[in-house]
Amino acid sequence: MANNSGGGKGLYLIVGGLVVAVAVIAYLMFAPSNEPDLAIDIGDGGIEVETN
Repeated sequence: MANNSGGGKGLYLIVGGLVVAVAVIAYLMFAPSNEPDLAIDIGDGGIEVETN
């Protein structure tokens, strides 16, 4: 029989790191921000529309 001496532990470390990275990126993308998504300014130069 083959002797499995823990060679798959590195694989678990890589997969775990990828899961954490995806979770952090998803949080940064979907976290609510204090900035408005759409800002409309009316001034002397006319109407300005800024998107976030």
